[in-house]
Amino acid sequence: MVSWAVELGEFDIQVRPRPAIKSQALADFIVESTVPATEPTIIEETRGPIEQMTREDMGPDSTEQSDEIQWTLHVDGSAGKTGHGVGVVLHGPDGFTVEYALRLDFTASNNEAEYEALLAGLSLAAELSAGKLKVYSDSQLVANQVNGAYEAKGPRMKRYLQKVKVKLQRMGEVEVLQVPRDMNNRADALSKMASEETHDFGTELTEILSHPSIDEREGLRI
Repeated sequence: MVSWAVELGEFDIQVRPRPAIKSQALADFIVESTVPATEPTIIEETRGPIEQMTREDMGPDSTEQSDEIQWTLHVDGSAGKTGHGVGVVLHGPDGFTVEYALRLDFTASNNEAEYEALLAGLSLAAELSAGKLKVYSDSQLVANQVNGAYEAKGPRMKRYLQKVKVKLQRMGEVEVLQVPRDMNNRADALSKMASEETHDFGTELTEILSHPSIDEREGLRI
């Protein structure tokens, strides 16, 4: 009532009692206030026209928010004269982040290093039960081969692609996208650090892959 008094106080309005039967007033109230059975009933505090909020103004409920939680994965592989390395950065809900560096203790091409990065990232995401996952790689070849735009040529590329597809089939909703290198900086830096044998990683999770992932004798050591 106070809110309405403030809103209407600036107008010269006179209020006259309406001669009405009590039963008619009750009928009018029921007609105006009844919500159809097919819609959920929402009980709100009575407010003035400025204070009332719709469900859209209040934002989605907690169920809708949880359905939209999405993990992001940045992967990059590096192959050079100093060595070969993999960088993985996984972002989850509530600011959760894991950085993972993997040194390749074998000779690999740049494309093979990129595939090793993707496989390492997918394995990490699967271990952490990541739900919806968007994977970002700056390798045009790997992203397009995984998405079916490019054909894998050569027996090793075909084996890498097949292994990635097997992992994707065991996971939930995963989307692999190509991004420019400047949008993949942290994973790129980790991969380069992993390729340097003398680098001190500090607190980053670091392992050494002694054999290619497509070989049966693959093995990891810290």
